Amino acid sequence: MFEGAKLTDNTPRTLFMIEIRLYKDGRILTIPREELGLHAESSLSEEEMIWVDLIDPSREEELFVLSSFFPVHELVLEDMHHAISQSESHMLHHPKIEDYGTYLFVIMHSMIPPSTKTDNVLNYLNAMDEAQLNILVGKRVLITHHGKQIGAADNLRGSCARNPLLMRRGPDYLLHLLLDDLVDDYLPLVQLLDERIEELERNVFTKPGNTTLVRVLSVKRELQKVRRVLAYQREILSRMSRGEFALVSSEEAFYYRNVYDHLVRLTDQIDEARDLAMSIMEAYFSVSSARLNQVMKVLTVFSTVFLPITFITSLYGMNFQFMPELRQEWGYPAVIAVIIATVVSMVFFFKRRGWLD
Repeated sequence: MFEGAKLTDNTPRTLFMIEIRLYKDGRILTIPREELGLHAESSLSEEEMIWVDLIDPSREEELFVLSSFFPVHELVLEDMHHAISQSESHMLHHPKIEDYGTYLFVIMHSMIPPSTKTDNVLNYLNAMDEAQLNILVGKRVLITHHGKQIGAADNLRGSCARNPLLMRRGPDYLLHLLLDDLVDDYLPLVQLLDERIEELERNVFTKPGNTTLVRVLSVKRELQKVRRVLAYQREILSRMSRGEFALVSSEEAFYYRNVYDHLVRLTDQIDEARDLAMSIMEAYFSVSSARLNQVMKVLTVFSTVFLPITFITSLYGMNFQFMPELRQEWGYPAVIAVIIATVVSMVFFFKRRGWLD
């Protein structure tokens, strides 16, 4: 946290919205925001860099950093605001990268696992959250902007604290570390989706009901959502690994290729899971159709068996005075015997033909 602020037991963590780290003379200095203006990018040497982390900042703090210290285009500010303000009409912005000459503007998405652990895969998936991470990369300045606590940013802070020389390599190297952690954060989600699909695959044959179909569609929708985000981010990593941007050095481009390979493997896993989800849906409809056919076959057999019985009882139910065997003592037992014999004969015939299997 920036110096000049004191934490007390009653001070909420969210009061401190800006974290500023200056690498200088082999050390990382945490400076107060009041001194940020003294370390403009033009005043930094090749051996120095500064990282500003904005965590759920206020509008005043955004303008202080993004207008006074590191001025950015108004369209950049508008896109960055999606990370803070979320509503039905103001959702997360899709991942992208834009080159503004003196700086790069990158939007990435990060998966946030639930705070409470659960063994139920569906509950875990429903509790997972997604956050937008805005990144500005200058020649000697890195600015991260997000509305929620993001694990990749926390990991980068810890890595820099353990090894200050990481910041000496510049913002493009720190960005590679940040993106690598962001990609790795998707691994637990992909594994959970795989487990969920395997569970649904078993349920299709053991519990082929409407609930199973709803769950399959839910997982399929989640896979499509993740696949869309990963596709955007894969394109970003592809462009950065090709050395398309001057602010990403050719030496660091090799590291971006490694992150790109990780992202390609994740995308392939998602594609395989989507194909399996489609196969599960097809299997569900096949199983449902087979069950329906079986039910219809049983109903047809019963209807066929009762057809001659209905005919016989209807025939002798006619109220004509002159009918054969109508006044005979053995008339009723004879009709019952004919009915039984008819039923037994038809069941035997169906069994011989394999229609009851």
